[in-house]
Amino acid sequence: MNFSYIRNTSPNYWRYQGPILFVSALVSLLSVWGIFYEPDGQEIPIFQLGWYGALALTTYQLIMIFAAFHIVLRGVYKHYKTYAKTKWKLFLLLLASSTITSLVIIGLDFLPIFLALVPYSLEEYLNSIMHLDGFGESLVAYVIYNIVFNLVWAYCYVLAASISNYKQLALLLKKQKLQILTNRVNPEFLFDTMEAIKHQIDIDEEKAADLVTKASDLFRYNLMSSKTADAKLNDELASLTNYLELLEEQKRAPSSYSLKLHDAEISPNIPSMSLIFICSFLLNTARNREGELTIASFIKHQKYRIEIAHQSHGKFFLDTEHFDNVKSRLEHQYSNDASIVLVKSGKRRKVVIELPIDWQQQLEKTA
Repeated sequence: MNFSYIRNTSPNYWRYQGPILFVSALVSLLSVWGIFYEPDGQEIPIFQLGWYGALALTTYQLIMIFAAFHIVLRGVYKHYKTYAKTKWKLFLLLLASSTITSLVIIGLDFLPIFLALVPYSLEEYLNSIMHLDGFGESLVAYVIYNIVFNLVWAYCYVLAASISNYKQLALLLKKQKLQILTNRVNPEFLFDTMEAIKHQIDIDEEKAADLVTKASDLFRYNLMSSKTADAKLNDELASLTNYLELLEEQKRAPSSYSLKLHDAEISPNIPSMSLIFICSFLLNTARNREGELTIASFIKHQKYRIEIAHQSHGKFFLDTEHFDNVKSRLEHQYSNDASIVLVKSGKRRKVVIELPIDWQQQLEKTA
């Protein structure tokens, strides 16, 4: 059995266990305080230990309970949880874990009495905490109480662990999905590019060589984007220019396009391949690909704004894969500080991206 779980806990482990420990300690302290300040407190056996003795015994019990849960219950659960593939098997596993843990807690709780470290008997102790007269009834009630308590605690632990594992898994899947989307190049675009180069080889070898250079630069940039999740705006524009020029050779480019950039040097980084993906989204969902394409960037309301517009109606059914790709990666990179929206106005469709500007960093650069 691997005991590394004792020191290895999830980041949220004490987030859930801490409040339970704090509340338990507070309740125990108030209980001890009540014993020594209530009129009938002298009838309780623990009163014979004195204030400091009772406090020491209560501290020992708290440490013992949490240690038993942390080591025994978690150990049994982690060792056999792979067999609990149904709800009933999970219940039986938690019941068995709670029973074993309860027996350990009871044994440690009775240890000071067996070692004669306290001036009262086991029967007196059980009758006082369970408020029953018979020793057998008190013992059974005490065992059942511990099993139920640990069973509820175990369910809370499993629920918290499941939520934590689910969040970690969801985050991992999201990162993997974003990584896959980042590396994706439209196979149709790749095929058409190869066909355009093949066609130009027989007509103009110099132009064919130029196409090969642009294609290799674009595909190299795409491969590099898998290693760097974001990129500078100028690098994005350079790859976009290659992309549009290759589209021209494929006879699939807009009739004209323009780039009007302002303050590009202070632009925050954007997810790599974003401009190509947005342009691809606008062109592939347009009824007329030949409409004018314009790209502009400027500062507005203390944010850096990028507008990519295309002069054409959109198709009735839109494939938003590329748009959703950029949106997801913007959320991952900037949380709620960045935004991307699609604005429709007549024949004109425009994607607006707003990015936060780190003004402190800009001041440091100019200082």
